[in-house]
Amino acid sequence: MEALTLIAHVLDKAVTWAWFAVQVTAVVMGAWALIDAALRAPEHYAAAGKRTKGFWVGVNAAGIAVVLLMGAASMIGLLGVVANAVYLADVRPALRFYAPVKVRSTIRIPGRASQRRPHSGPRDWRPGR
Repeated sequence: MEALTLIAHVLDKAVTWAWFAVQVTAVVMGAWALIDAALRAPEHYAAAGKRTKGFWVGVNAAGIAVVLLMGAASMIGLLGVVANAVYLADVRPALRFYAPVKVRSTIRIPGRASQRRPHSGPRDWRPGR
């Protein structure tokens, strides 16, 4: 009988930690979605055809608030998780498509440390050369 009590105790702790991990994951995902939605330019939302920036910031803020207040395992908390997941899975990739591209100022060839050769540029100019 003592072995069954020990197994029940271990399983209880495992389930408790699993639900805690789900709750923390839901909160982190909601915070990520909220911060990402707040940092994107409003023009990108219009270009992607994905409602407005204020709408998505509001949806993500409501989603994380519901998860924090009700828990990720409740029915309403699950709606908050789904709202944040929709932003991350559908809206965010569409917004990243319209983000400005960052271009390097020099061309880099793999395997070479630098483009400048010694004594070949204007910095190495010496009179009489």
